[in-house]
Amino acid sequence: MTLPETSGGYVLQPGAGEARAFLGGRLSIKATAQQTEGRFAAVEFWGPKAFGSPVHVHSNDDEFFIVLDGDVRFRLGDDVTDAGPGSVIYGPRQIPHAFTVNSEEARVLLFFGPAGVEGFFREASAYAATVPAGERPDPAILGEIAARYGQQNIGPPIPPRS
Repeated sequence: MTLPETSGGYVLQPGAGEARAFLGGRLSIKATAQQTEGRFAAVEFWGPKAFGSPVHVHSNDDEFFIVLDGDVRFRLGDDVTDAGPGSVIYGPRQIPHAFTVNSEEARVLLFFGPAGVEGFFREASAYAATVPAGERPDPAILGEIAARYGQQNIGPPIPPRS
């Protein structure tokens, strides 16, 4: 499903949004710069155990995570914490952060302000779809895509809780 082309408000029913496979998980873009006049973007993630991000920083936007289902480990700066459903995590720009799924699966809603980073998810998922089955996407190419959206990968993903 595509997103509404309006900034006048809208309702998305469960399962609606711009769905994409994403590096071993799934995502659904729920709001973009087009719908919010650039104020924020919203993306819902589903991922299996150990799905997550490398340690990275954003220079253009702040990020909020809301854990909807499952158990997720977060790194913010030097602190690492585990978070369950209902937990809210704030990752301000320029603070290194990462996440990984501890449980068998987790679902997380992310908000980015201002909008724009949704382009990263579109580009990175499109690139990953070109990688042959059984091969991993090139981290250097993913890093180049991230840089176009004000993100810099600075470390490997964090491991899930053992």
